[in-house]
Amino acid sequence: MRRRGLSILAAASLGVSLAAVCFAQTISVHTVGLDHPNKIALAPDNSLLVAEAGTMEPNSGRISIIDRFSGDAHSLIEGLPSGVNDLGGAPDVDGPSGIKLRGNVLWVTVGVGDAVMSNGPGLELPTGSPSSPIFNSIIQFTLPGGFTLLSSPFVMTLADQMALLNGNKVMLVNNEGVRAKAWMVADLPDYRSEPRMDHPDNVRSGHLYGVEVFQKDLYVVNAAWNLIHKVSLRDGSYATFVEFPNRPNPLFGTIGGPFVEAVPDNIHRWGNRLLVPLLTGFPFVPGLSEVQLVSLKRAEAQIFIPNLTSAIDVLKVNDDEDDDPEDSLFSGIGPSFFTLEFSTNQLGGAPGRLMYFPAASMPPEVITDELISPTSMARDPKTGDVFVTNIFLGTITKVEFP
Repeated sequence: MRRRGLSILAAASLGVSLAAVCFAQTISVHTVGLDHPNKIALAPDNSLLVAEAGTMEPNSGRISIIDRFSGDAHSLIEGLPSGVNDLGGAPDVDGPSGIKLRGNVLWVTVGVGDAVMSNGPGLELPTGSPSSPIFNSIIQFTLPGGFTLLSSPFVMTLADQMALLNGNKVMLVNNEGVRAKAWMVADLPDYRSEPRMDHPDNVRSGHLYGVEVFQKDLYVVNAAWNLIHKVSLRDGSYATFVEFPNRPNPLFGTIGGPFVEAVPDNIHRWGNRLLVPLLTGFPFVPGLSEVQLVSLKRAEAQIFIPNLTSAIDVLKVNDDEDDDPEDSLFSGIGPSFFTLEFSTNQLGGAPGRLMYFPAASMPPEVITDELISPTSMARDPKTGDVFVTNIFLGTITKVEFP
């Protein structure tokens, strides 16, 4: 099914306020009708790929292709694992959560779905009957040439998911007779034990929420466990690569507990380092969020862009993954960055914000602070346009620059 983008060019008609940034031209709704879009990435043929968590229907996760110019959307892969849980205090859809495309190979991370449910404030229990057998997994797809131009999607069935669980490779065939191969790189735990005195059976669900590739390994952020997994592409083995510790809660005594969790929620490679935004957990203290830089050589993390609020993505304007960040770090002169914040005040229900940093150490300029539930962004290297997914609205916002 195709979903046509809105050609709305007047920012005022959208209720979007542009900050006083001279180079911002237009902010518009580019695509509508998406199902809880989590992540967005560049694709060939002037396209974008979007990972959608799905609908209230089990196993309705989807990867969609978006035209960068028209905003038109069509499905590439359907039937991916998804389920509805209440871990956030209300019913929420969880499914495909992260994507990484290299050539014609696509890696997709899947969230915890309905494998775990709430058992009270701060409490979780396994459901025992998840909608999919492969939640919290990483699936690799080998796509055919010209996959962005296909007119019918590849559809994964529950039988296919079971085959992946059993270590088999699955061949998906669309209505045109075109084939795509799928296999499961790794199936990580849906939860780990976290007993409490009053609830000895309590668990903490995992939540994979972003993926990057370097050499023969994947690096996967687990937003619920506050760490990065290193996953071997050769045999699927995995280990903790970097763990992000809790930090003191400056509002303790007024709201929240003594510590705030880091909550890594995206990951991008920059040479021999990883850019990782930390959302931070309750009570979502303004200014406590940040972007960290993680060394792939030493498995060490350092603060790179501080003083953010609910940071959910970061984007280096020069999109070359393989350039060397060393000169930038030691000279203080480096590339510019966009940061994306889910909200500037989560407890107050404030919209999210897109900011531009001429350099990581320089003060930012606000592009817009009226994004509703933004989760991820991608930048067209030809036009400079930035595309932002909005999970609750099911839309993509397009920000155009000269």
